[in-house]
Amino acid sequence: MRFIHACPVALLLIDHPARATEPPQTADLLLEAPYRRAYVVMQRFPDWVSRGQATSTPVTQVATGGHAYLLGHLCKPHDCGDNQLDIVFAADGHAAWGLLHVRPDAQHPFLQSWLGNPDEEIQTLLLRNYATHNPP
Repeated sequence: MRFIHACPVALLLIDHPARATEPPQTADLLLEAPYRRAYVVMQRFPDWVSRGQATSTPVTQVATGGHAYLLGHLCKPHDCGDNQLDIVFAADGHAAWGLLHVRPDAQHPFLQSWLGNPDEEIQTLLLRNYATHNPP
């Protein structure tokens, strides 16, 4: 009978050290050095994007789904082939969405990143704009 009562306590003691060695939660790493710094760096846009120092085209006015937009294309000065940004602004300026295209050189495919959480309709505009500025 005593053995039965001792088993749950023994199991708790055995289980406790295993909990201490569990890996941290990913979200917790975002708050701890050096992971916090690496996370912040990962979120940074290239300088030519964040500073708006880019070669660009005139915007095009487009309408889709009953809404008016301004559609534009930017690229990194002296490196347009490998660093581009397609951008859509709501005509009244209340929102913007983008598609960033970056690659190390022409032998590699673009790494593409959606910016501003565009819906499917805006994604289509951005992809179409990219194709217009990058014919096959």
